[in-house]
Amino acid sequence: MSGFDTEQPEAADPQRLISPSTATEPVEGGLRPIKRLTSDDRLARIHPETLAKTELLYYSDFARTFVRSDYNFCAAKMTVARGGKLLALEAEFHTAEAFLRKALAWANRLHGRSAPFTPERVTLEIKHPMSGRLVRLLTIYDQLFRKTMEALVARSVMAHDRQAALDAAAARIKQIPQVCMPDNDRYAPEGVLLPDSNDTH
Repeated sequence: MSGFDTEQPEAADPQRLISPSTATEPVEGGLRPIKRLTSDDRLARIHPETLAKTELLYYSDFARTFVRSDYNFCAAKMTVARGGKLLALEAEFHTAEAFLRKALAWANRLHGRSAPFTPERVTLEIKHPMSGRLVRLLTIYDQLFRKTMEALVARSVMAHDRQAALDAAAARIKQIPQVCMPDNDRYAPEGVLLPDSNDTH
């Protein structure tokens, strides 16, 4: 895509999600399985730094999927993040925000033709300032989604260029849950992720 770098971040860590069926199915020996808190439960139990709600209007499948699978997890982890983990999150937000601003500026320069869109909406809890920043990133992604769709209708952007921009923007946002996964003590004070002592080589 001319004039716009769509380089994506390095590959994400292994999946953190555990299938609900494996968390609740009985095991041999008669012991009751451990009931894992869902992200919704975890977020509900956290004493907030800020307490607000916002309504997010979204149009894209990416925003819908992220809200359903990652937002509450990130919001809970951000609320309890300390020390080096906060620095790592701040750095990742800075990178993602700069990338999405650049992508949206590129999309705004494209000639577009108005197209009808019907948004979905969801109410999200904001218990930490970083949760609000995450909502803004999703909002910018959706603006990019709509602007490039209008440009596609006007034939001022190629479909593969549009998809490359959306994929790169989504990859930048998806890095935030990856930074949220490790516990606080896995980060050095300067925000560098330390090796996992449980890893075997």
